[in-house]
Amino acid sequence: MEKGSSGSAVVKSVVLVVLAAVVILGVYLVLTRNKTPGKDENYELTVVDEITTTDLERNYPASARKVVDLYAKSMQVLYKETYSDTQCDQMIAVVKGILDQELLDNNLNFEQSLKNEIKQRKQEDYSISNYVVQTKEPDEVLVDGLKMCNVDCLFSLRHGTNGTTATYYQFILRRDYISGNWKILGWTVKESE
Repeated sequence: MEKGSSGSAVVKSVVLVVLAAVVILGVYLVLTRNKTPGKDENYELTVVDEITTTDLERNYPASARKVVDLYAKSMQVLYKETYSDTQCDQMIAVVKGILDQELLDNNLNFEQSLKNEIKQRKQEDYSISNYVVQTKEPDEVLVDGLKMCNVDCLFSLRHGTNGTTATYYQFILRRDYISGNWKILGWTVKESE
């Protein structure tokens, strides 16, 4: 009888191990099977989102050229894309964040002026089809104890079906003495060489 009960105990043990393995496999399959992704999981950032989600406190452009690139990209999106009023305000806040305080102080209604310019450009069917920021690092000079530099940028401005006009702008940037970040102090149309 002892021999039969040890065989019975082995069979019970094997059945329990197999049963435990099936339960573990079932739990694993339930947890790892392909689920239908939610709306948020498939969301792709648009060019508008790229600008509106820019956090200048954490991720300020590392060079003067990148500051001009962010400005040009922001203006391209503001002129060309469709967005809400809230997104417009967020993009203008990004643009404002890369401008020198002296420039902002001299343009008291900066936000409204920019909104009016954007509205007019959109109504007249203008868009920035392309822009190219200079590739070489700019030469820095010291003016009144602050570092400054010039960065050139070529804008291709399209006017509906009337064609595209290429214009060089020279951006004047100054390194902020508190944060050390490059800020746009102003710009001018650069004469053809």
